Amino acid sequence: MTKETKELRRTYWALLTAFALLVAMGMANVFSATFVSDGVHGRFFNHLMRQAIFFAVGLGPALFLYKKDYRIWRNYTKWIIIGAVVLLLIVFPIGIVVNGARRWIGVAGFTFQPSEVAKLAGILYAASHLADFLEKRRPIEFLYRLSHAKDVVFWRRLRFVPHIALWGPLLMFLLVMEQPDAGTAFVILAIPAVMVFAGGARLSHIKWHCAVLGGGALLYLLSAPYRMNRIIAWLDPWEYEKTLGYQTVQSLIAIGSGGILGQGIGDGVSKFSYLPEAHTDFAFAILAQEWGLRGSIFILLLFCTVVYFGAMTAWNCRDKFGMFTALGITLYFGGQGFINIGMVCGVLPVVGVPLPFISYGGTSLVVNMAAAALLLNICRQNYKQAMERAAAEPQPVLRSMKEETRSRFPLR
Repeated sequence: MTKETKELRRTYWALLTAFALLVAMGMANVFSATFVSDGVHGRFFNHLMRQAIFFAVGLGPALFLYKKDYRIWRNYTKWIIIGAVVLLLIVFPIGIVVNGARRWIGVAGFTFQPSEVAKLAGILYAASHLADFLEKRRPIEFLYRLSHAKDVVFWRRLRFVPHIALWGPLLMFLLVMEQPDAGTAFVILAIPAVMVFAGGARLSHIKWHCAVLGGGALLYLLSAPYRMNRIIAWLDPWEYEKTLGYQTVQSLIAIGSGGILGQGIGDGVSKFSYLPEAHTDFAFAILAQEWGLRGSIFILLLFCTVVYFGAMTAWNCRDKFGMFTALGITLYFGGQGFINIGMVCGVLPVVGVPLPFISYGGTSLVVNMAAAALLLNICRQNYKQAMERAAAEPQPVLRSMKEETRSRFPLR
C-alpha cells in the first residue's frame, strides 16, 4: 500500500468510528434525558423507542447511499431540490403548529420536518453547480452582473444576480423563514455560501451587499418581540434569570454542576422539569451534567474528528462534485455542532439548531445518517481510486543482493 492509500484508509475508519460513537452516545443521552418525563406520563422509554425506530428507518437510506457511487446523484440534484421545495410548501397548509411555529408534517403518529431534508438537498444542489463551473473553467462569484459590457449605464453593471448554486438554497431559506425557523434557515443558506467561497468567490465584491444584509437582519430582529427577547437574554441572561434568560441560566447551571467527572448517567437533576427542551436543542447540557467535563471534551473531540477527516476527504477527492459534497457535509456537521454547543454554553443566542446525533429528533437522525453515509461513500471511492492508481503504476523490479552489488560495482 502507498502512503496515499494508507492515509485514505485511516480517514475512512476514523470517520466511521466517530459516527458510530456519536450515534451510541446520542441514544444513551436521549434515554437519560427523557425517561423521567416518560415515566410521569406512563409511557416508559417512549422517546428512546421512537428514536430507535427512526434509527432503523434511517439504516435503509444510509446503506443505499453508502453502496451506490455518489457521482450518480449529480444527475438528480434538480429533482432533489424540487422535492425539498415541495415538502416545504406542503408544511403551510397541513403542517402541525408547535410553540407558534408550523414546521412539521404528521404521518401515522410520527412527525416529519422537511427543513432538515432541505439542508442536505441544498448541499447537493450547490455542489453540482459549483462542480460544473470549475470543470468548465468559469469564474465563481457570489453575485453576477446583468451585463459585462463596459459602456452600459452604471445600474446595469451592479452585481445583484446570485450565483446559480445559491438559487435553490435561497428559495428554501425564504420558505423556512416563513415557518418561522431562523436558525435552520441560516444553516440552509450559510453552508452553500461557504461552499461558493471555497470555490473561489471573493468577499470584496459583496462588501456593500453584506452591509445591506446586515441592516436587513437588524430590522428582522426588531420586527418581532420574541426575537429581541432572545438577544436580550443572550447579552445578560442572569439579569433575566426568572423570565427571558431562564433557559440559558438553567443550561449553564447544568453544565457547571457536572464538574469534571459528572453526576452519572441518569442522575442529572436538570431534566426534572428544570431545563426546557432538555432532550432536543439543549441535550448537550444534560450530557455535560451527567458525563462531566471529560464527556463534553470527548464529544468535542468526536466532532473535531469528523471535521478534520471530512476536510481531508474533500481535499483528497479528485472529482469536483465529490469534493464540494464532502466539504458541504463537513460544514453541516461542524457548523451545527458549533452553533448548538455555543448556544447551550451561552456564547451564541438561542436558535433552533439541534446537535447532530445527540439531540432527539427522528428526521434529524435520518438525515444525519444519510449525510454520514454519503461522506463515507466519498471516502471509500477515494480509497478505491487510489488503489487503482497504485496498481497501474509500474512496480520496481526486485533483485537479489548479489545482483544489486554487481550492478553497482561491476567487475573490471
